[in-house]
Amino acid sequence: MAVRTDFCGPQPVSGELQLGLLSRQRVRLVRQTELAECGLASLAMVANFHGMDVDLGTLRRRFRPSLRGAALKSLIATADQMGLTPRAVKLPLDQLRNLNLPAVLHWDMNHYVVLETVRGEKALVHNPDGRSQWLRLSEVSNHFTGVALELRPAADFEAERKRERLKLSQLWRRMTGLKRALVQTLVLSIVLQAFILTSPYYMQVAVDSALPALDRDLMTVLALGFGLFTFINAGAALLRSFVLLSAGTSLGYGIATNLARRLFRLPVAWFEKRHVGDVLSRFQSIGPIRQFLTEGAVGSVLDGSLAVFTLAIMLFYSIPLTLIALVAFAAYAVVRLISFSAQRAAQEDVIMASGKEQSVMIESLRGIVTLRLFSRESARHAFWQTRLTDSMNAQVNLARIGAWQNAANTLILGLETIFSIWFAIRLVIAGGFSIGMVFAFIAYKTQFLQKAASLIDQSIAFRMLGLHLERLADIALSDQDVSFTNPAPTAARTLAGAIELRNISFRYSPTDPLVLKGADLVVDPGDHIAITGASGGGKSTLIKIMLGILEPDSGEVLVDGNPLGEFGHKQFHEQVGAVLQDDSLFSGTLADNIALFDDAPDMPAIIEAATVSALHGDIAMMPMGYDTLVGDMGSTLSGGQKQRLLLARALYRKPKILIMDEGTAHLDMACEQAINEMIAKMGITRIVVAHRLETIISAKKVFVIEKGQLVDITKSLTDIRGKISTL
Repeated sequence: MAVRTDFCGPQPVSGELQLGLLSRQRVRLVRQTELAECGLASLAMVANFHGMDVDLGTLRRRFRPSLRGAALKSLIATADQMGLTPRAVKLPLDQLRNLNLPAVLHWDMNHYVVLETVRGEKALVHNPDGRSQWLRLSEVSNHFTGVALELRPAADFEAERKRERLKLSQLWRRMTGLKRALVQTLVLSIVLQAFILTSPYYMQVAVDSALPALDRDLMTVLALGFGLFTFINAGAALLRSFVLLSAGTSLGYGIATNLARRLFRLPVAWFEKRHVGDVLSRFQSIGPIRQFLTEGAVGSVLDGSLAVFTLAIMLFYSIPLTLIALVAFAAYAVVRLISFSAQRAAQEDVIMASGKEQSVMIESLRGIVTLRLFSRESARHAFWQTRLTDSMNAQVNLARIGAWQNAANTLILGLETIFSIWFAIRLVIAGGFSIGMVFAFIAYKTQFLQKAASLIDQSIAFRMLGLHLERLADIALSDQDVSFTNPAPTAARTLAGAIELRNISFRYSPTDPLVLKGADLVVDPGDHIAITGASGGGKSTLIKIMLGILEPDSGEVLVDGNPLGEFGHKQFHEQVGAVLQDDSLFSGTLADNIALFDDAPDMPAIIEAATVSALHGDIAMMPMGYDTLVGDMGSTLSGGQKQRLLLARALYRKPKILIMDEGTAHLDMACEQAINEMIAKMGITRIVVAHRLETIISAKKVFVIEKGQLVDITKSLTDIRGKISTL
C-alpha cells in the first residue's frame, strides 16, 4: 500500500472544528453492500458531509469497485475524481484530533472507516461494515494502523444531489387489481368508521334519556338498532379482512416476482461481490412495503378522516376538554419524531446483523465437511454465536427504543385521562355537562387519540419505507447483464463454432492491474485447443469473457466473425456447453440435473449425454437409475461423478462449442481418454483450461497465458507427444 509519510504535527484546532465538536453528529452512516467496498462507502460519507447528496449505488456505477479491495492509492484516485482533495498521512494516535475531520482511517489492515470527531478520550467512528459508535482511544488503538486520508472539497467539488432512489410505483409496475382492492377496502372501512362514530352516542342516550326515565322500551329499541348495526359492522370487518388478505397476497407475490426476475438478470459479478444472506435479507424488505401499501395506506386515509370528524364532534361537546386531548396528541407526536432517527438506525442494524448471521450459517452448512475434517466445528459455532449475539443485541436495542416509546405514550395518555376526567366532572358539577355527555366525550376522545396516534405511526412507517427501498434499490436499480440489455437479433443464427479474441484486456476495477493485456486467440470450427498457465494468471477470467459472462475493458469477442453483441448473447449461450470450476448441481434427480429441469426433457438425449460423459454405466448400477436424487449440491455423488454429470448437462443441449475449465480434473486418465474420443466424434469445437499434462497434450493447439497474453506453445509440445506415444 502506497502512502505518504507526512506526519501531522501539533496544529491548533480551528474555530470551525471547535464548533463541530459541540454540534450533533453530521456524518450519516453509509453501509457497504458489496464485500469489499468499505473505501467507497467511506468516501460517500465524507462527500455527503460536505454537501454532495450521493448514494453508494450511484458511486458504484461510476467507480467500479474491485472484489479484492481498494488500496489507498486507488482510494485517493477515486476521491480526486469526486472533487475531493485527498491527503494521505501517517500519524500517531494522540494526533487524531488534529486531522481535518471527517477523515478516512485505515482500520485492521484491511478495512476503512470514517472518523468524525474526537472528544476527550473518545472518538466517533462510522464503520461501513457495522455501525456508528463512540470508541475509547484505547479501543481505536487496537484497530487504527496509523494511516489516515484527509479529504477537503476542491474547487470543482459539486455540492448537489446525485442520488438515484427507488420509487414505490416501480415495484408494482404492470400489476392489475390493486386499485380495485384498495377502493373496496376504503368503502368497507367507511362502514366500520360509521359504527365507531355512532357507538358513543348510544351510551349518551342510554345514560341521559333512558336511565333517568326508566324507559325499558327505549332501551330495547336502542339495543335492537345498534345490535343490527353491529352485525353489519362485523360483516364489513370480515369482508375487509378477506379483501386485504387477497390484495396483500397478490401485491406481495407481484413485488417478489418482479424483484426476483430482476435479480436473476443481474451480472454474475454482482453475485460474486455479495453474501447470500445479505441478498436474502433484502427480500425480507418486501414484507413491510406490502403491509403498508395494503393496510397502512388505506388506514392512514381513514384514520386521518376519522380523527378530523371525531375532533369536530369533540369541539361540539367541549372546547377546553378538546384542547387537553390535542396537547396529549402533540406530545405523542413529538416523542415519535424525536425517536425516529434512533428507531431507523436500530431497524437498519437489525436487518444488517440478521443478514450477516444468515450468511455465516449458510456458509457453515455448505462447508460442514471441511469443518469436520479440520475439527473446527466448535470454532465455527463460536463465530456464528458472535454473529447471533450481534443480531440479538440489535433486536434488543430496537425493542428498547419501542419500550421507551410505549412508556412515554402510557405516561402521556394516563395523565391526559386523569386531567380530562377531573375537568369533565367539574363541568358536570357546574351544571354545563351531563353524565352521559361525559361518557360520550371520553369515548370520542379515546377514539380520536387512537386514530391520531395511528396516523402518526403510519407516517413513521411510511418514512421507514425509505430504509427498505434503499435495500431493494441495490437489486432493482443495478444494471442488468449485457445479455438482457443488448437487443436480440431479429433472425435466428446457427453457430458454426468459430471464436476469435482480439486485443482483449481486462482488470477487476479501474485501479487494479491488468489481468489480461491484449490477448489474441483464433479458434476455428472443430478445433481442440488447451489453455494453461500459472494459477491466478487469468485463465478462468479469459473463459468467462469468451462465454460473454464478463465484459472486457477493451478488445472484442467475435463469434463466427461477428461481434458477440451482434450475434446475440442468448443465441450464443443456447448453442454453447460449458463446465466451469464453480458450477453447481441442484436438488432433484440425475435426469433433472442433466436436462437442467427442462419443461419437456428428452430422455434419449439425456441417456446419450450421460453415455458420452461415461456416466451412464454408473447410473445403470444405481437402484433408482436416472431418478436417483442428487442431494444438496450433489452430496450423494463422488467428485468424478459430479464432473461427469456437469459434462453431461453441457452435452445435453448438443452444443457447437464445448468449453471446460478444469472440467476433467477429477477423472482418471482412462476415463478422460474415453470421454475425449467420444466427444471428438461429435466434431464440435473444444476449448479446455487444464494443468494436467495428459489433458494438455491431447489438444491440437496449446496456449499458455504469460503476462496477460496468450502464447502458442504447440510446436514445443511436439517432442513431448512423440515421446509419450512411444511409451
